[in-house]
Order: sequence, then structure tokens, then C-alpha cells
Amino acid sequence: MYMSFNQFILKEQYQKVRGLGDRLELMKEQIEWKPFRPIVATIFRDNKEIGGRKHTDEILVVRTMLLQAWYGLSDEEMEFQANDRLSFRNFLDFPETVPDFSTIWKIRDRLKEAGKEQKIWNALQHQLNQKGYEIKKGVIQDACFIEADFGRKRHYQEKKAEKHGEKMEYTKKQEQHMDKDGTFSVKHGQVHFGYKNHVKMDVGNMLIREYEVSTASLHDSQIDLVEKGDKKAYRDKGYFGAKLRAKDVLDRTMVRAGRGQELSQREIERNKAISHVRAPGERPFAVMKNIFNGARTKVKTLERVSIKEMFKCFGFNLYQLVTLRRRELAKAL
Repeated sequence: MYMSFNQFILKEQYQKVRGLGDRLELMKEQIEWKPFRPIVATIFRDNKEIGGRKHTDEILVVRTMLLQAWYGLSDEEMEFQANDRLSFRNFLDFPETVPDFSTIWKIRDRLKEAGKEQKIWNALQHQLNQKGYEIKKGVIQDACFIEADFGRKRHYQEKKAEKHGEKMEYTKKQEQHMDKDGTFSVKHGQVHFGYKNHVKMDVGNMLIREYEVSTASLHDSQIDLVEKGDKKAYRDKGYFGAKLRAKDVLDRTMVRAGRGQELSQREIERNKAISHVRAPGERPFAVMKNIFNGARTKVKTLERVSIKEMFKCFGFNLYQLVTLRRRELAKAL
């Protein structure tokens, strides 16, 4: 493979970073990347018949989206960091050029419009199964809020105008910066605005096997990600009363006390047992929020939030694969 002088120098400089410990390099080694190439290739319009400038490499596209997800970067920040950091360049395989911020935005929108989001996710899940990480002990379903900026100042001005019987008018540019699909929700006395990521995790391996993004106001119990063959489904009290569609799956949903009715000792013990299994299921959310800096979103529509969350879940799975690999090596010692 041809290597330019610039690429050679960068690779030599990277060896120092590698020696210090680079988790990105480890995550890059966890899966095969070629299966994603034909999925992404179909969104580009250049070909031998119509010509056109050579498009961005398909694997480079996927890895760029993952770097964004891991570091909570905007498109502009992603362009800068990809040019600035040696570990990023190595993860991207030292391309001669990296996508600029507008290219990143356009490609992400094309992936969503062409319906490639689910295909990328399915290709990853197929590899997890091939590695022997099939669901064996059951699944955990849970959800977390993705906070969005609802425009506090604009909201105040709208309320003030409404009080005087007036209506606020906005320019097209202003409307582009307004959140289109985010909604309000109140939980434990705290007000949230934005979206929710509902995920299904594999008990034991703690890999995310399915996800679905909704607005914040949709109750957790309205989303059922449990499928035939999932064996057991562990869910918290928020799902109480919502029956599983998959009839062959054992329902391990925690029981909620009714008004004026206390739980029996047996129900309390059952809840404790379920909670013990569910507790590790909080880890993916903690990692995505605190390590990936993914508690908030900067995009303004449900569709755009959804594809960003897919890459965040994808990124968590690679992060977790490194953890699982290290555990396996530690047991072998």
C-alpha cells in the first residue's frame, strides 16, 4: 500500500502515543470494518457513468461518526480534532485528508435519509453474535434522557407575547436553530426537555443489543424492545403493567405498589432480586453520559438525534468489547 512521506512521519510520531496506552487502537481491533463499506457506499452518487469527485472512504465515515460519539464533538470540533490529534489520525488510518464539518453533516443526513442507520446497527449485532456474545441470560431494558436546549429566552418571550395576545414570528434562519421534536417530561421532581434513548442490554456482557429514540414525554413503558429468544426481560417499576409482546420471554419486571396498597414481603424480595440483576445495566448510561460527554444533544430533530444515538450505542459496544477482552485475558493468567 502506497504511503506518503507525511503519513510515514505521522505514523512514526504515533508510536510514542501507542506506547503510553491508546484505547482507540484497542477499540479499532475489536471488529471487522469491511462489512460496513457496501452499506455506506450506496449513499454516494458518484460512479463511473456520471463521474464526480471521489467520495469519502466508507470506513472513514463510520469511524469519524464513532469518534464524534466517544468525545461528544460537534461537526466543527470533529474536523479540528481529527487534524490535531495523533490518536484520532491513527483510528482513521492516517488518511491524507479528513472530512470537513459540512461533509460530516451531509453524510450523516444521507445515512438517515437512505435508511442506513439500522443496517449499520444490524451489521454490528451480527458480528457480536459471531464472537459468541449471543443473549444467554436475558436482557435489561431501560431508558435515559438526552437533554436538549429548548431556548429559555425564546420560551420566556413567547409566554410574554401570549399573555398580551400576540404571536412571535421568526425568520427561516431562526427556525433552523429551534428544536423541532423535543418535549418536556418530569421525573422525580426534575424537569427534562429533549429526548429519550431506550436501550436493551445483554445480561452478563452488558452489550447494547437494541435501541430506540423517542421524545422525552413518551413513557418508558410505551417502548418494548424485547424480542423472541431473549429468555428473560428485567425491567424497573416504570414498566409495571406493560405486558411483553414476546410470549416466550420470562417477564422479570419489578412490581409497583398501588395506591393505599403495600407490597408483600415476597414482592419486596422479588424486586430486590431483579434489582440486583438490573444494577449493572446503569453502566452504559453512565459511560455514555460521563465518559462520552453524551448527556446533551445539539441537533434539533428526532431523526438526527436517533442516528447520533445509534453511533453512541455502537461506540459503547466497542468500548465494552475492550473491557470484556481484558477480563478474558485476566482470567487466563
